[in-house]
Amino acid sequence: MKRLRLTSLSLILIIAVLAPFDHISSAKASSGIVGTIDDHPIYTLEGNYFFVYNSKQVTATDLAAIKGYTNKFKNTQNILFDSSKYATATQLYDALKADQKKRGGKVAGIQIFGLASDVPSFTYTHKMKFLPANFEWDGVEETKNEKFVSDFFYSNFKNDSKYLKNISVYGIVQQNLPINVIPEWPVSRLPLTKGEIAKYIGNYEAYRKQIEGKSVPTVAVSAPYQFQDGYAQDDIALFMKRLTEDQFSLLKDTEQRIYYKDLATNLAKENKAGVMDLVLYGQGNKNGAKQGKAPFFDRKSVVSLNANYYTAFLWGFDAAAGLDANSVVHDGLAKGKMINPIAHTVTMYGRGLLNYLWLPIPTPEGEQDGDWHGHVAVDMEHLEMDNPYFFVYKYYEAIESGKTRLQSFFEANAAYAALTVANKNTPRFIFGMEVMPSANSFEYLFSMHYLGLADY
Repeated sequence: MKRLRLTSLSLILIIAVLAPFDHISSAKASSGIVGTIDDHPIYTLEGNYFFVYNSKQVTATDLAAIKGYTNKFKNTQNILFDSSKYATATQLYDALKADQKKRGGKVAGIQIFGLASDVPSFTYTHKMKFLPANFEWDGVEETKNEKFVSDFFYSNFKNDSKYLKNISVYGIVQQNLPINVIPEWPVSRLPLTKGEIAKYIGNYEAYRKQIEGKSVPTVAVSAPYQFQDGYAQDDIALFMKRLTEDQFSLLKDTEQRIYYKDLATNLAKENKAGVMDLVLYGQGNKNGAKQGKAPFFDRKSVVSLNANYYTAFLWGFDAAAGLDANSVVHDGLAKGKMINPIAHTVTMYGRGLLNYLWLPIPTPEGEQDGDWHGHVAVDMEHLEMDNPYFFVYKYYEAIESGKTRLQSFFEANAAYAALTVANKNTPRFIFGMEVMPSANSFEYLFSMHYLGLADY
């Protein structure tokens, strides 16, 4: 093998660049070798992937599993980053931003290991102006006694952290704070803590083997509750079914099964039948989802879904509120066989979801010409009117093109963020009322999380 001969001073400078203080760095690129030093390869940087953990909140077994997992990323500069000395998300954000600036190149992604109490998440306040003001109310809705968490703002380094200390939609739209919300790389978090991480990494590896070479069915379990004239506006299963139609032409080769009744029973049946990609919608909270008053997916039942692995897209309810150890997501990851769920940290069920719009329609046959309106199923143009189903469409569009779930989540997030920013001051006249649906869209962005492991 041809050697690249360097002076001792050059060697010291290269080591200084590749291994800044306080962090462990390992170049594991499988391509882009530019030479060697004493038979050890020197790699080009194809992107820096930060693997963030808290050294005080992992066991030796956890840390060994994390290192083994990161070593499987062959095309990136992999950086094991200890967050233990950063108490707040803004401090950690600044530290990551500074580290990236020293290294140069681009960021490939950020993978976090730990609960929000282990590796901090940003604080988000529900404050927005969705409805117009009237003589009784200024139109500002705010939850003053509850704070939420979001990892969304780790997805770019274009912000001044002083604006990220208490984020709200109102601050971005009405106060026009200079906060950039366009993601530039994927962010994922495994919300498990000391003694739980290694087991999940093992589960993830087993899941990959279980699905290898298989076509995995999509199972949609839906408990809609928002109806208008008999039309279910918030029924994600209906929208999933419509994705296969000519208007969207997605998922036509994917086996899809939909359930509206006996949801707990059918979930158990599907879990026993084999691996699945689960899509689930209902009212609920961090303890689970319910249909009416009956829970069908909760912290107890999620542990019993242990016959086969399954991914989860948990839509609407705040299944991962707080990113702590007291949620259905945590229990599914730590005690069940849930893999890499997409879930909310803020309650979003019913907010802005519209399968139908009240729009002008052709004159019905046999009727006189006039101003006819009716419920019209949303098409692509309507999705771009700040409809959260736009994210679902873009996610499955990326899945259809062969992207991984995390890459699909990132691309859908980026497209939805760009649309939301473009429409942030655009009012819409929906069902007889002028509203600002982009306010909901911002909150969807901040609420949705990819909770598990990045794919290598």
